[in-house]
Order: sequence, then C-alpha cells, then structure tokens
Amino acid sequence: MPSRLRRLALLTGATLLAATGCTSGAQVDEPRGSGQEAPRLAPSRAADPDAPNVVLITSDDQTEVELRWMPKTRRLIGRAGVRFDDMVAPHPNCCPARAQILSGQYAHNNGVRTNSPPWGGHQGFDPENALPVWLQRAGYATGFVGKYMHGYDDRDGIEPGWDRWRPIIGVLSNYRNFLQYDDGELVRFGPEDYYTDTVAQQSREMVRQFSRAKKPFFLWSSFIAPHGTCEGYTKKDCSGPPPAADRHADILGDVPLPSLESPAFNEDDVSDKPRASRRGTKVDPAAQQELFTQRIRALAALDDAVAGIVAELKERDQLDDTVLMFTSDNGYLFGEHRLVGKNVPYEPAVKVPLVMRGPGIPAGERRAQTVAMIDLAPTIAELAGATAAREMDGVSILPYARADEPQGDRALLLQAGSPGKVKARAWKWRSVRTDRYTLTRWKVPRFWELYDREADPAQLDNVYDDDRYAGVREALEPFLLKSLADCRGEACRAAVPDLPEPAPTAADADQ
Repeated sequence: MPSRLRRLALLTGATLLAATGCTSGAQVDEPRGSGQEAPRLAPSRAADPDAPNVVLITSDDQTEVELRWMPKTRRLIGRAGVRFDDMVAPHPNCCPARAQILSGQYAHNNGVRTNSPPWGGHQGFDPENALPVWLQRAGYATGFVGKYMHGYDDRDGIEPGWDRWRPIIGVLSNYRNFLQYDDGELVRFGPEDYYTDTVAQQSREMVRQFSRAKKPFFLWSSFIAPHGTCEGYTKKDCSGPPPAADRHADILGDVPLPSLESPAFNEDDVSDKPRASRRGTKVDPAAQQELFTQRIRALAALDDAVAGIVAELKERDQLDDTVLMFTSDNGYLFGEHRLVGKNVPYEPAVKVPLVMRGPGIPAGERRAQTVAMIDLAPTIAELAGATAAREMDGVSILPYARADEPQGDRALLLQAGSPGKVKARAWKWRSVRTDRYTLTRWKVPRFWELYDREADPAQLDNVYDDDRYAGVREALEPFLLKSLADCRGEACRAAVPDLPEPAPTAADADQ
C-alpha cells in the first residue's frame, strides 16, 4: 500500500535520483521557454455548455504496430471512432514529446530539445503558458496523473493550470516502488503496487470527481508502458524489459517480434547509414524477442486501464459527451538498421498509434492524413473553445477526424536535440518528412540521408547521392534549412515545394 511521507524526509533522496536520464531530476536556475514575449492569456470564463470532456491517454515508446496487442483499446476507441494511419512523433523522445503535447509547438519554439538541461527537460519549458492553463481559463476542470516531464520534482510545486495534480517523480520508469507527488503530498508506492494499475485507478477516481461538477473536464492519463525499466537492470538508459502485471506474466509468449520480418532488421549493408549504424554490430534477435514479449505483456495492463476509464465514463453518463484520444510519445526500433531505441529519424521511431472517438466523430473509419504530436494541443483547444496564448505550429485535426477533409502533401520537421554548448547548434539531427520523402541532416559528423519511402518503405537505400534524385534533394535541402529550421506558427505549415519525379534509370528507359 502507498505510504505518505514528509517532504523533508525525501528531499535528499529525490535529488539523488537525478543521477540518470530516467529520473525526474531537480530544478536548476535556467530561463524557461524559448524567449517569447510574455503570454497574453484570455480572461477566465465559464465553459461552453456544449463543450465536451476530453480524455487524453498516452503510452510511452509504443510503436504503431504494437497497438495490435491492445484489443480493448482498438474496440472501445478505434472502432468506436477513427484511427489515423500516419500519426507522427516529430521529436521521438520522452520529454520533448510531452512539451509538444502541452504547447502545440516544435522544440525550437517550446524550449525542450532534450530530456535534460541545458536545452531541455522541465527546466526549459514555461508551464504558465500551456494547454491546461488555457483550458482552465475556458472553464474546464483539469487533471493529470502519471509520467510528466524529466526535470520536474516536488520542489517545483503544483504546475499551473491543473486542478488535480498527481505526477510520478524520481525514477520515471519504475513499474513498482515509485514515488508520486499527489496534489502537494509525497506518496511512496511499494513492490505490491503496479504503476499501470495505480494510474488507471487514479484516473477513474478523477473521472468520478469531475463528473459531479457542473463543467467539462480535461484528463491526461500518462502511462509508462511499454517503456523499459531501470529496476534490476544495470544500464542507465532504463531499457530493461518491462515487468508485466502479475496477471499477465505468462501471456503472449508465442507472439513473434514483427521487426524480425523487416528487411531493415540487422541490415546487412549499412555503409550508407550514419555513424551509429555503421559502428554498431548486429543485435541479438533473442534479446529483442524477449524485450518485445515483455512489452506487449505490459501493454495488456494498459489495455485494461483504457477499458476501465471508458467504463467509468459510461457509468457516470459522460461517455457520449467525451472525446477520447489514445497515442504514444514516440515509437521504437528493435534492431532495424542495427539500432535499438528511439530518437532517430526512421519510421519505427516516429510513427505512433492514434485512435480517437467522441461526439461528431464517425465510428469505424480510418484516416490517411498526416497528423502529428504538435496537433494535439490545437485540437484540444478547439474542442474546448479555449484560446491559446502561444503561436502554435500544429493544427487541429478535427476536420480530418469528423469529415475526412482532404489534405495536400504535408511537411513535418523531425528533430532531436543534443546537449551542445551553443544553442543554435545543439541538434543531433534535423529532418523534413513529406508524404513520400525523408531528408535528414546529421550534425556531428555531418552526414545526409534521403529516403524515398514510396519505393523503399524500410528505408534501406540512402539515395542522397543518387543522381536520379538530384532534383528532390535540391528542393528539399533549402526547404529544411531555410523554411522549417527556424519556423514559427504558420511558417511551419509551409507548402512542400514541387518535387520532380526521380529520373528514370537506363533500364526504365529501355522498357
């Protein structure tokens, strides 16, 4: 059972936990945000009586494919609403993804490029001008439970905009033996407590509480499954196989890892890949299979959690008035291109699930439009009739969800930050992703990649130096470096330049 503790008794321990990248960390005196002007927040008002509740449920490191092993989620949200087949995490890493959810902005605008300072973590974000603040001012009750941003701990106090505030702090990837900052009070959970079940139970409690009020609510239930764990794992990257709930310890043991069938798995020729792949050895298929098995077992409890939240909404007569969204912060590689993990510009890392149901959203439909993490805040703000005090880079996806409106070729800026000393150069890589192409510029060492995902969905053949793609390269390079790299707001939604078809090969010409 959880135990309540005095803050001073845990202060030193919480600080010590900041030693690894899997911790919430401790606050330092860093300027917040990206130097934008002081926000002009809309005055508080009563909510629109027709405004829906919004429940956002997020997983952690879940691939698009892994939604296959969440049948309840697919049935209760996906088949009861729409599924987006091209949902993209433009910044495939934990903290930057959450900053995008809260701001609707790319990292160069919201201040969070990495999980920790100097150019990221909670210390880089301005929580006083973020989605929950806008929602509160629009008359919403707001609640958060689960994994928040790296660098946040109890000394930061309750974040602005939240009526209920129950983030996990300390080590963020412990499925047992974790610490929570529960509305200003520290609570320690022991080995008998399972993270996913705890967040699920607390989410249902918030639904019950908010349902008694006379105004709509926003709930963000932020789970860690199927992220790896530090518990019993010696490496500091917290990538050990996640423990399943006891009831799921022996299920799904015969499900093969889909990545094993990908031509990119343990790619034979990585001479055209960046340094990380060229230096890497082939991964152990058995180890990746074990990791995958534990991940889908961990997702079984999350699937139960989603079903429980839906059941609670139904029991409280709120389901028909609630928009539910389920997605993940980023995807994951299991040996594609000889890489394991995330934070790279390849499709398994940036493609994530997104299913959505609610008033006005048709049931049982799929959407092909490209949507992204930066679109969640604009979408939720539109649902609530809230006024954003940031110039958001994303757009509302409601026209696609409700009416399947057509979309032109959409370019997204993909990127990953680095802890470099000079802010302007503190990027690992930056990419532009269009409907067909991904062009990436790696910073150190300088290296370019270009993939034609239509002809090469596994991203095996880097065609950057292929003369057939010279016109594509010459159009996308300046678009990435001059149009997108420092974009803000509408400029981030610039039209993709006209891209020529690749020149035919001699064999094509003979046909």
